[in-house]
Amino acid sequence: MPKSRLVLASAEDALQLKNLAVDAFQADFEQYGSFPPHIESTAWHLQSVEAGHYYLIKYGDEVAGGILAVIKNHQEIEIKYFFITPDFQDKRIGSQVVKQLESHYPRVTCWSLVTPFKAFRNHHFYEKLGYVKVGEVQPDINEPFWLFEYQKTI
Repeated sequence: MPKSRLVLASAEDALQLKNLAVDAFQADFEQYGSFPPHIESTAWHLQSVEAGHYYLIKYGDEVAGGILAVIKNHQEIEIKYFFITPDFQDKRIGSQVVKQLESHYPRVTCWSLVTPFKAFRNHHFYEKLGYVKVGEVQPDINEPFWLFEYQKTI
């Protein structure tokens, strides 16, 4: 079985990351009627790459997805977007990638993220990795959509 690994993304990867993200979040679009913010913008992906903490998820020689870490301070990182395309799901890539990301930032003691309230597989996945649900947010009070906030303290 190929091993997954993180590779720091470069500007040349922005379009590929956008396409992978759109593919990976297609099910969310179908369920909620929209993609996560900025996912469809190549310019946003380029800006995120230039911030320096956006990684390609490689599985063997292929790119399986991406993960964006947002540095909040010296001890806290938010996993802003984490996506694996459908062709690469259910191969234990996600667990390996999260562990690798955490090992890239050994001084970080608090990890946070949000995920849709109906993303039951995500909830199970993050809880299995030690994340705890700490809150709920309704981004638009006129929409019946909620995000669950998760946090992991090391």
